[in-house]
Amino acid sequence: MAEWPNPQFGANDWDLRATTRLADGFFQLDQLTVTHRGYQAELIGPMHRELFIRTPAVVVILCDITRRELVMVEQFRIGAAMSDLDDSPWMLEWVAGICDDNESPLQTCHREVLEETGLELLNDPDLLFTYYPSPGGSNELIHLFFAPCDVSGISSYRGQAEEHEDLKVHVISIASALEALQTGKVNNGAAIIGLQWLKMNYSYLQEGE
Repeated sequence: MAEWPNPQFGANDWDLRATTRLADGFFQLDQLTVTHRGYQAELIGPMHRELFIRTPAVVVILCDITRRELVMVEQFRIGAAMSDLDDSPWMLEWVAGICDDNESPLQTCHREVLEETGLELLNDPDLLFTYYPSPGGSNELIHLFFAPCDVSGISSYRGQAEEHEDLKVHVISIASALEALQTGKVNNGAAIIGLQWLKMNYSYLQEGE
């Protein structure tokens, strides 16, 4: 069986020739001119690539292990509204948010959980993974955390009005969430990744109660 390979090239094997800002609104879009080393040629490019600029963000799996329940939030998403599918643009997601300036991902976790659910985490959540959700066109990094919680103090509706954020908070049984995953009802990447992790590790979590 072959082992997991290391990339042949590294961080110094490409070159940024030019950057042009194409859009500078709620998000930013740059056009980059780049070259990089190649497998079949010494140099690939120059080529133009558009890059969607995103600040690092956190996603938090909130789980009441004792009650066997999860906390998720429902909110409107413009990407789903503008897609080719007929799905509702109101999506069920984990608590998530963009890191503020000079704020660590861990600090963002605590802030976002309080803002979006009304819960105050008593302990620091555990970092599970850091990953690129769409590396072909964005520099966004997602820090995925697991946070045990007590759902008894949860709010039903939350959001930052000045940010036009309007959230409905759901408490969902783990069994129901995993069934939704299995039947294809979960339709966003972070929720799918988090539920798959939970399915793989739930027995271990119960042992640690």
